[in-house]
Amino acid sequence: MGGVTEPLAPTDRAELLAFVVAQQASQATATAYLGDEAAGIEAELDGLDQPWLETARVVRRDGTLTAAALAEWDTEVGRAWVHGPWVAEGPYVEVGEALVRAVAAQCPPAIVEFEFSGDVANTGTAELAAHLGWKASKVNHAYEVTADAITPWPSVDGVRLATEADLPALGALHGAEFPNTYATTDQLLTRHTTLVVERGGEVVGYASGQLQDDGHAYIDFMAVDAGHRGLGLARGLLGELARLLAASGNPGKVHLTVEEDRAPAITLYESLGMRRALSLRGYRGPLG
Repeated sequence: MGGVTEPLAPTDRAELLAFVVAQQASQATATAYLGDEAAGIEAELDGLDQPWLETARVVRRDGTLTAAALAEWDTEVGRAWVHGPWVAEGPYVEVGEALVRAVAAQCPPAIVEFEFSGDVANTGTAELAAHLGWKASKVNHAYEVTADAITPWPSVDGVRLATEADLPALGALHGAEFPNTYATTDQLLTRHTTLVVERGGEVVGYASGQLQDDGHAYIDFMAVDAGHRGLGLARGLLGELARLLAASGNPGKVHLTVEEDRAPAITLYESLGMRRALSLRGYRGPLG
């Protein structure tokens, strides 16, 4: 079956990239963290916090690359994200576990939790997660729309860029709506573009997103205080943020994900012309 190797040499970049692109082409083998277009995948990999060729571990059979994984981590949240494992040959659980453990071994001691994710059609990740004892997330639907379709999206009064003075209000909204998520409240200001909406001088909602390394815009988070829902604030925040992100770059698409049981949010996104592209499930836990 071959063993997990040391990092690939720089000359093997094209080989590993071609393998990843091939695996990403099918929902049954793709990871949720990368797209399905070769140029976009390369840009996303090059934009990871850790050099992807250094964190990559592979399995070879008769000299041919047959499985791979790599990792990215954030010591501030104590979590690592495993890209893959992609297993083209061999028993997925056995090979996948070896790869996950190999990439996890590179992570700093502060990393105590690991995560991978794939389409619901990727049964291999589900089996591996069950074997590792990791918890499965709810199904998240990925929605997208072409960037030229966001121009007529509605606006709303009282929207502005978030500042450090907004951190307490942001923390309350962010923590309540997205507990134990992948970005801290502070990172909403340092790593994302975040808008807030005010009513009566108080922050009652926010939306946060970023331009991804593949050039597309992604809406990471959005929440409105329960007492101010149904007033069009979420719709306006979404429109304002999408246009702001588009103006800061030249994205071809605007993306977001939403949990399957959030019917009002799904209704909102579909009413704006967004279409469902994928259905994803994440898996998270420690490595014993």
